Amino acid sequence: MNAPRAARGVVTDFFKSVLERRFSDAERAINDVREKRFDEDEFKAGYINALEGILLSVRSGDERDFVNRAPLEAESREGYGRRFGEFSREGVHAPFDVGFFSAWSDFMRYKLGTEDDG
Repeated sequence: MNAPRAARGVVTDFFKSVLERRFSDAERAINDVREKRFDEDEFKAGYINALEGILLSVRSGDERDFVNRAPLEAESREGYGRRFGEFSREGVHAPFDVGFFSAWSDFMRYKLGTEDDG
């Protein structure tokens, strides 16, 4: 996971809450993430922006949103997680962008892991 160690538990709670459609809990988790220390403020802003977008997309159910329309069989999710991770590691992006794509990478990897377990 790309989130700082201090925020990982809260981020995991967020992912779980979103996937279980417990949106109030997910919003509380985002607020808790805001309180955690990140090494870079811009990375943190991008990471939180992505979490807010994930929540909004799942809540809306809009089929035009990536999270609601992307093929989510294991192979596709793994590919998305890998590509988001590669993008965030390329080193040519602003910290905000790296944080944003890191959150998406974490989300796809979490989703892959939980659905493989179930």
